[in-house]
Amino acid sequence: MRLEIAAALARPDVLVVPVLVEGATMPGGEALPEAIRPLSRRHAASLRDETWDADVDRLVSTLRSAIGETVPPAPPLRRRAASSLKWGALAAAVLAAILLARIFRGADTDRDTTPIVPGTTATAPDTSGAVVGAPGDAIAIPRVSEIAIGSVIYTLLSGSVAPHGSDRTVRLRFRVSNESAYPVNFWDASFRLAAGGQVLQPTSGLNEIVAGNATGQGVVTFEVPAEPPGVVLRVLGANTSAELPLDLRATGSPSSVDTADTGDALSRADVIQLVRDARPLGSGNEVSYTLVSATARRFVNTRRIVANLRITNRGRYPLLFGFDTLRLLADGQATAPFEAPNEVVAPAATVVGAFVFDVPLATRRAVLRVTGEAATDVPLDLP
Repeated sequence: MRLEIAAALARPDVLVVPVLVEGATMPGGEALPEAIRPLSRRHAASLRDETWDADVDRLVSTLRSAIGETVPPAPPLRRRAASSLKWGALAAAVLAAILLARIFRGADTDRDTTPIVPGTTATAPDTSGAVVGAPGDAIAIPRVSEIAIGSVIYTLLSGSVAPHGSDRTVRLRFRVSNESAYPVNFWDASFRLAAGGQVLQPTSGLNEIVAGNATGQGVVTFEVPAEPPGVVLRVLGANTSAELPLDLRATGSPSSVDTADTGDALSRADVIQLVRDARPLGSGNEVSYTLVSATARRFVNTRRIVANLRITNRGRYPLLFGFDTLRLLADGQATAPFEAPNEVVAPAATVVGAFVFDVPLATRRAVLRVTGEAATDVPLDLP
């Protein structure tokens, strides 16, 4: 990555814009390798959580202005398509920022990741970066051990506990399933352990990148006081977190924490089928919607419902098939999907897309409803 940045800086026809995310600041020239020190003199763009949309729009406008691109107003049906250009430009910029951050953190080697293919066996190497210590004894893993932070799923696979002076060394093996199209950090900064009134940071030095639509495994290590036996694992996201209580009492069985799990991305998933047979969700003069299938997956911190919806456009004009198409009423509360298709359906065409909703674990009844004309509710009974 350092070589690519240096090559870009050396070319007058290439625009290089540092993008700062999650409160990051530009490093000084002395903190950078000599070949890319000119980067520190570039004007950086900041993307803040609280003003994300406005910051993105400003960045895209700056990029388009710099390259002399003008974009005519888009008709309503193509607004989503024009928006995809904006997000494509942003994705490239943020990707560069993430990879550059990896250089600063000292990750000097690339590791392979394995694509997520449900129903197959993953062969991804262990990306923990941790030094294997005393094997210790196994600890019990809760039956539901998956945590969803947006499109990133953390699965606690195994754990061990071993005495270390007056403390204990606790090692936890995780699988990270990145279901987004962009790379994510897999590092110590995402994990904390609350024990005996203290919030402990990992000591493993885990610092990896998991590519989009791929999985990786790693071991996170904590030095924990000898008491109490019960602790709480915290997994942190940009704007959210989740907690999983753990019992650190040794089970008496040997630990498998140093052995990579051979299961696939769904091997520990708690998934039930809500709808097996296709059901109509709405029909008008020019369009019809059919619910093809629906599933519910239980996580430690949420319940995720995936509805596969089919749209048939019988009209003469294109139709937008996107986030505004479908809503889920969770115990009467309308919820928008956090993932959805983003397509324009041509006349006389049929498209199937997945809508993904997260609802509270306490939700017992949900209803799927198409927005628009002649909608038919489809109830979903959650166990």
